[in-house]
Amino acid sequence: MRVLITAGPTREPIDAVRFIGNRSSGRMGIALAEAAVQAGHEVTLLLGLGATASVPRGLPGKCAVYRFESSAELKQLLDSHWRDHDVLLMAAAVADYRPGCVAEGKLKREPNQRLTLTLEPTPDLVAIMAASKRPGQRVVAFALEEAAELKDRAAQKLRSKGVDAVVANPLGTMESDSITPLWLTADGKSESPGRMTKIDFARWLIRKLPGLIGG
Repeated sequence: MRVLITAGPTREPIDAVRFIGNRSSGRMGIALAEAAVQAGHEVTLLLGLGATASVPRGLPGKCAVYRFESSAELKQLLDSHWRDHDVLLMAAAVADYRPGCVAEGKLKREPNQRLTLTLEPTPDLVAIMAASKRPGQRVVAFALEEAAELKDRAAQKLRSKGVDAVVANPLGTMESDSITPLWLTADGKSESPGRMTKIDFARWLIRKLPGLIGG
């Protein structure tokens, strides 16, 4: 099976030195790539430059690793690689908004002067990839939501984006070594494997993929 995985945060530039980012460490996506390689799959990992988790030694020799910074750069990589894979695991924390205009050079600080940023929505990469999939391809989205709304929001995301499955996580998952996931599929199935490390969950999820493809 050919597995494409995205991991880590995006950095949306404000000027030549500043950006809007998030606290995603990239641990989940890196763990997924390692588990997929161990399971014998052909793996491509798209990893954000802002990821703080380290890539295991030897992993780049067993799977192709490409780095991205912004959501626009990630889209370019997805456009290049998605067509050659069977499954897409969208574990990256892609920004929902980016500055509408990037300043040239470095913005200068002026005493007592406020700075206003105008933000525009970024393209919905999960929905775009799901809409472009060919028969037999599968897309798994990741949702980070408030615990009280986790299942409802994940189900809504599954329907609205046209993906085949969603991994829903409470907000505390970001920067953590563990995860308490909810697995939802387009055929109405759901499963809560309980709290586990991201490494253990990665192995659990990779074992689910053949069934997702077969379904």
